[in-house]
Amino acid sequence: MKAGKRNLPIFGLLILISCGAGLPRLLREDISAENNRLQEAERQLQRSGERVREDLAQAPDLFRGASAPAAWNAKLRVAREKLNTAESDGREMTRLARRGRADSRARVEQLLSAERNLRLAALDDAESVETAADKWIDFGKDLPSHLSRMKSEYDAVRAVDLEPVSKSVEQAERDWPTKKADLDNRLASLRDIPKAAETGWRATEAARQDASAGKATAPEIATLIQENELLSDEAARLPAKADDLRASCGQLYDAWDKILTDLDVSRYGRDTIYRERLKTVRTHFVDVASNKTEISSDERWIDVSEPSYDAVQNDLGMTIAHKDAGLFDSEAQTTPQPAGFAYIAPISQGSNQYGYWSHAGGESVWTFLPQYLLMRELLWNHAYRPVLIGEYTAYRTAERGGRSYYGRDPVTSAPRYGSHGTFTQTHYSQSRYLQSGGFKGSAYASHGGSGAFSDLKQSRSAPRTGSFSNGGSAGRRFGSPSGRRFGSFRSPGRSFGRRR
Repeated sequence: MKAGKRNLPIFGLLILISCGAGLPRLLREDISAENNRLQEAERQLQRSGERVREDLAQAPDLFRGASAPAAWNAKLRVAREKLNTAESDGREMTRLARRGRADSRARVEQLLSAERNLRLAALDDAESVETAADKWIDFGKDLPSHLSRMKSEYDAVRAVDLEPVSKSVEQAERDWPTKKADLDNRLASLRDIPKAAETGWRATEAARQDASAGKATAPEIATLIQENELLSDEAARLPAKADDLRASCGQLYDAWDKILTDLDVSRYGRDTIYRERLKTVRTHFVDVASNKTEISSDERWIDVSEPSYDAVQNDLGMTIAHKDAGLFDSEAQTTPQPAGFAYIAPISQGSNQYGYWSHAGGESVWTFLPQYLLMRELLWNHAYRPVLIGEYTAYRTAERGGRSYYGRDPVTSAPRYGSHGTFTQTHYSQSRYLQSGGFKGSAYASHGGSGAFSDLKQSRSAPRTGSFSNGGSAGRRFGSPSGRRFGSFRSPGRSFGRRR
């Protein structure tokens, strides 16, 4: 049965959706449009299969004994299975839409998204197979130019200088010895790429000579095509992997926090835009041995998905991601915690490069070293409260359990940190989120009076409409409007951000 005929019943049923009063008009339009695209994807997949079969028939000697055709056919079968699944999702979507029940909307939207993703994935598979088959045919027709390209790619691999990245790795291993095994493995993998290119180039010498003389056999051409693909991949992969390894070495020298300073929901035309305002406080180690650092801050709005927005609604003013120096960015902690607490040393340790526990008046209090006072002010939004040992102990207990710590105000028993915290009431009262009513769901929100939370007029259910600007400041270095680093901000007798 042809694909087009098999799908006619689905098409007919989907037309009936236009009569379903239970779904919004825009959703019904999306369903109809996606159905039309699915029909076109069926035709495109059929055309791709026919094109590949034509290529195989055009040069049977070229493909004889090669593994590529079997891989292409397998990929086309996978694409067919994806479209079959998309059609199945379409049938269920149609059934739910015809029922016209409001509680089916979420499931219909889920099915619509799944159908779209499957269709696009199937088209990508079909296109990649068709492109690969065409490359083989083109290579066989024009051997001289492809041999020249192979030589260029081989030379490009050999030309990559790995000495700079090797030096970066050596320095990083001295400064951060716990990362030595990881960095050594990645550098060895990098050095294997030009070795593999050299091995492949020498192995194809006879085939290249025969091709240059115009007497290459079909298996030799197939070998050259495969080697050409490998060289092309290695020529692109080697510099990219070298840059990635150098960047990873650089990540070890930074500690950073991403602090959620605001949240916003706006309508822009037909779309609802969810945004987070993040302040990134970065401590860069210029010299690890002498503990010399530079501190910088960057704050900007970013667009996020609705689930991402929902996930941090309780965490205004908190660090939603933190990374210590000596770790890669991929090792960052993502459990929201009060800003700055991650820099405090365990009580049993007593001190670290950022500060120490002092004991006076019957209390143990964390004290930041002078060179980190500016970092402290950024993390606490210029409202630092001394951290007592009891609060830190509660924080560490929550951290070990994988939970966020919101603290407790000793006067009101309300949370101290996060969107519903008393610290946030005072020091983030001008944020869009709190001004628009994001705080009012809290049992600890102020009611009445003239305080910062006495006139909350908008909630998330009534987002602002119209256009908006990004409102994000470009990344800036504190200490000067022109962008000077903390590390170069000088006060009498001290250089903030640096340890002498």
